Amino acid sequence: MQNSIHFILLILPSLMLNENGALLNKKVPPYTMLVASGPERGKLHCYVCEQCEKEGVIVFTKKMSDGLSKVAVLIEKQSKANSEFKGWLTLISEDTTQDAPLLKWANEHNLVGTPVGRFEYNPGPPAYRLSSDSVTEVFVFKAGKVLHVLKAKDEAEVEKLPTKLEEILKKSKN
Repeated sequence: MQNSIHFILLILPSLMLNENGALLNKKVPPYTMLVASGPERGKLHCYVCEQCEKEGVIVFTKKMSDGLSKVAVLIEKQSKANSEFKGWLTLISEDTTQDAPLLKWANEHNLVGTPVGRFEYNPGPPAYRLSSDSVTEVFVFKAGKVLHVLKAKDEAEVEKLPTKLEEILKKSKN
């Protein structure tokens, strides 16, 4: 019995969900997603590894929506205006039938330079696990470090994300 307790105490911290605020000012953790749109379509790819020490935005979501499309369009504009910037969206879903709708969603919103993909395990990559009360989380990074974390608990909050993200991106230019 005592050995079981020691084992639980040792393993428990690794089983607990990360609070994404803990990523602030830390290195951007890599992860791979199954890409549904863009040049890497159909492959597992790590955009964090590719983007490395530049700047960008990572969006994790449990649901694709109209509000989220506004975030994606903002990311698309930013990447066209700044060659050092890249952003991408990752749907957290174990449903393999989501890949075609993701491609359709990306095409509907003209996301040419903003990849959209899927991470198969809920609640997301270990370093980024979405909070149980979040539907979408946005990570803004520069020079390899997470500078901002935005969270939306529902669609009404997702609708506010583009404004908040735009403010952050304007400040980072200065």
